[in-house]
Amino acid sequence: MIEMMGVSKSFAGKDGHFKAVDDVDLSIKDREIFGIIGESGAGKSTLMRFINALETPDSGQVIVNGVVVDKLRGRSLRNHQKNIGMVFQHFNLLANRTVAENILLPLKLHQYDQALTIDEVLEFTGLADKRSSYPAELSGGQKQRVGIARALITRPHILLCDEPTSALDENTTYEIADVLHKAQNEYGMTVVIVTHELGVIKALCHRAAVLEHGKLVDTIDVVQGNSTRSGQSYYKRVLEVLKNE
Repeated sequence: MIEMMGVSKSFAGKDGHFKAVDDVDLSIKDREIFGIIGESGAGKSTLMRFINALETPDSGQVIVNGVVVDKLRGRSLRNHQKNIGMVFQHFNLLANRTVAENILLPLKLHQYDQALTIDEVLEFTGLADKRSSYPAELSGGQKQRVGIARALITRPHILLCDEPTSALDENTTYEIADVLHKAQNEYGMTVVIVTHELGVIKALCHRAAVLEHGKLVDTIDVVQGNSTRSGQSYYKRVLEVLKNE
């Protein structure tokens, strides 16, 4: 269970301080696939980064499995972060390392009791024939599969995905969404996905939080089905797409 209670965060901008997240209450269930959606600058990534303590709120509390995350320090913080995998928008692969070497990097940084094997994650992500390839030899979708494999090899309790498909074309986007869906089914993780792509939320998520200007506008039960387009406001488009039956 992930709970955020009254969390706020301000940053300095060229026009002074602004609130990236403004008094948000949010609850994410264990083993849920949960989306955080909103337009650019809505506060999505900041809110997600509270979960692994890469950002700490100025006020409010973040509680993960009964632990107050924003109070963690030292070894307790490292142990918390060890249990959280991360998938990035631009893959974050090392160009001079092979696919296998990139995937194994987390295991060189920490010891994990229930880590998967390199063969397991290569097979699961469809990369068995790319083990010795370098990132420059891969397509965008293959690079993101490497990123997913790297996150999965530690068997994380929580998987955070920050715009995991925004650098990909439409067909590849849904291939990656399918890999993430299968990963959640196979390994029973809680998955949190930050995106502005409503179709990805529609394909993957059980529920989604809608952010506008740092504020939580609504939390929606996502209805599976086909996406539609609309010229209405962002929030109305969210409702139309995600609740369309």
